[in-house]
Amino acid sequence: MAMQTGGKGVTSELNVTPLIDILLVLLIIFMVITPMMLMQHRLEVPKKAEVDLPPDVTQDQVVLTFTKAEDVYLNQNKVTRKELHTKLVDIFKNRRDKTIFLNIDPDANYGESVKVIDTVRNAGLEKLAVITLKKGEKFQIPSAPTTTTATGVQVPLGGGE
Repeated sequence: MAMQTGGKGVTSELNVTPLIDILLVLLIIFMVITPMMLMQHRLEVPKKAEVDLPPDVTQDQVVLTFTKAEDVYLNQNKVTRKELHTKLVDIFKNRRDKTIFLNIDPDANYGESVKVIDTVRNAGLEKLAVITLKKGEKFQIPSAPTTTTATGVQVPLGGGE
């Protein structure tokens, strides 16, 4: 507080600079502390898996194969494109996991492949997993005694030990 004496009398002025500095420091402290006080849930994030391998296709999973000759297979069973929608609806109507693996020949007609994928989506399937070929690997139509893994490798049914 400064006082001034002079011809007009005594006048006093309040120096507000230190007061504003203190208020700004308090404001910053409350801004930092308030979010910490609101955090009530402890969250433990799982560690990242060392190896991220795709799961093998089991007997309860469905693989849709579309060939260059425009043949459609559900697992090892050949189906017509007209009955594909109804077969998919029948297979997946009572399942919680609506995932299908798509095994499409790289030489197949792109437009026809998209039509098959549209049929799959219209059947109510939510997840489409695409089976890819490794470099140098040839496209294979599924055969009865084997099953295709998610990486496209043929393994005998009942495991792959």
